[in-house]
Formats: sequence, C-alpha cells, structure tokens
Amino acid sequence: MISFIGAGKVGLALGLYFKKKGLKIGGYYSRTYKHAQVAANKTDSKAFASIEALMQHSTMVWITASDDALSLLANQIAQLEIPQQIEAFVHTSGVHSSKVLQPINDKGFRTYCAHPLMAFADAEKSVEQLDGAYFSIETPVEEQTESNYCLTRLFEKTGNNTLQIDSNKKELYHCAASVLSNYMVTLLNMAYEIFAETGMSKSEIKKATAPLLASTLNNISNNENISDALTGAIKRGDASTVAKHIEALERYMPNKKAAYIELGRATMAMLQDYKLKDTLR
Repeated sequence: MISFIGAGKVGLALGLYFKKKGLKIGGYYSRTYKHAQVAANKTDSKAFASIEALMQHSTMVWITASDDALSLLANQIAQLEIPQQIEAFVHTSGVHSSKVLQPINDKGFRTYCAHPLMAFADAEKSVEQLDGAYFSIETPVEEQTESNYCLTRLFEKTGNNTLQIDSNKKELYHCAASVLSNYMVTLLNMAYEIFAETGMSKSEIKKATAPLLASTLNNISNNENISDALTGAIKRGDASTVAKHIEALERYMPNKKAAYIELGRATMAMLQDYKLKDTLR
C-alpha cells in the first residue's frame, strides 16, 4: 500500500500512475487537508488528517513535498511511532540525496530517493509521460544491493527503467537536469526573440521552427556522439558567417551577443576544433 506525504502535482501524478499500473494506493497527507482530499478522490484512496494516520495504512511512504520541507518532515516523522509494516520511505527530490531522510533511517527504517527524470506539468498529462520516464536511484554504497531490490522490484511492476547515480554528486545530477530542461527553454526563447526581430510573427515562430527542432533532436538520438548532431557554421569552420551573426546581433540585439559568443565557444570545445577562436573572442 503506497501513500504520499505531499499532494502536489508530483505526488498526484505518481499516485495516478502507480494506480494505473495496478499498485494499491493508500492515500495522501498534505498540510492543506483539501489538497489531500482532491488527490485522494482522483486516486480512489483516502485523505489523512495526520502523518500518523497515513503511516498506519501504508507499507511504503513516498515523500513528495518540496525540497525545502524534506529535512523538517524527516525530523517530524522520526519523532513519531513508525509502524513496523512500513518497508521504506522514498523521497523524489532531484537535488537532495537519501541522506536528508537520515533521522528516519536512524530509527531503523529504509530510506531511499527515486527521482523521475522528467518535467512535471499537469498531473493528469504527466501520467502518460511517466510510462517512458527513467527513475534515478541513489543510496549509500553499502546499501546498493538492498536498494536495487526494494525499488527495482517496484519499477519492474511499472515497467520503468532505473539509473544508479553517485549519492555524493546528487547536486551535480540535478544541475544537469535543470540545464537540460529549463535552460533549453531559455535557449529556445532566445532564438524565438531573434526570429521575431527579423519580422516573423510570434504566432508563426513555434510552428515554423518545429521541424528544425524535431530534426535536431532526431539527429541527437541517432548519433552516438552528440557532437555528430551538429550542423552549421561553427562545425564547418565558416568564420565569415559567424562574423556576420555577431555583427547583426551587435547592430540589432546587442544584449544577445555575449550569449551567442559563449555558446559558440562551448560548441568549439565540444568539437575540440578552435579554428574560430579569433572570431568568437
């Protein structure tokens, strides 16, 4: 019986997903009881007014609260009488390791982290995306065997793949996920703004550039080395074209020039080809 402390979009999405996969959902606890009721109604489970009540009806507790709340919750739970039938406590933070739940572990209960490597938007829509999501698992080295058994057993039922990551480098892992998810949006916004400066209407830009973006992602998927997916002036070493880009940005959008040059330098480093270093200085 899986229950959730935290009834936001991640907790609700996971509850709906686990239920879809045939797992039993115990219910939800939230600081705002109404939120627990909404999540419980959608998963045909129970809303609990306290963490104590939730634990009495659970064999696995997922803590899907905010990152900042995890330490406080761990201390709060550790001060309670934890029922012996609970097999594990699992948090879903991308930046915190399982060590944030150490007070619970000190009470003799297994604690883990399983971070779904995807961006959550609407909970119901996220359920479909979870089908193909990888879950990143990390535990101290001495517990890796137990961890793999406990959590991979769960994900074998759901059909999800898992990734084992270094517990001591969890912040770096989350940084990488943030760069991929959030900064990709920032980069797209930069490109859209440059397109808009040329006279393209904002309503056209997304549709017009979608095939280019799709073909780029396809090239990344189909090449073993990500650098092999590159096309364009920097890969060709076309200094005159890159110089024209920089001149145009300086003339029309000078606030974009520095970002373009830094991205160009990063692209040269990826290619290990520095023939344009003078152009991108």
